Amino acid sequence: PALDFEGTFFTFAIKEGISEFIHVHWNDDLSSITWLILLGNWEDGELVLLRKGLKQCIPMQPMDVFGFMACTLAYHITQITSG
Repeated sequence: PALDFEGTFFTFAIKEGISEFIHVHWNDDLSSITWLILLGNWEDGELVLLRKGLKQCIPMQPMDVFGFMACTLAYHITQITSG
């Protein structure tokens, strides 16, 4: 069944594990924001944002919330060391 958030979200997805492959959300609207809400019990993951040869590594931990435009920034999550 579809969840209707009345225009707040185009898609609501849940993923177990990490997105270790670099990717871009090509089908997202150019004005949309992708929200990562990190759950679980783990250590040492980083969100890696890539754009035009620049690389930004952002340390992440459980219960962090981070929003960015995944249609304009390639990204992936690094392997966690435990959890």
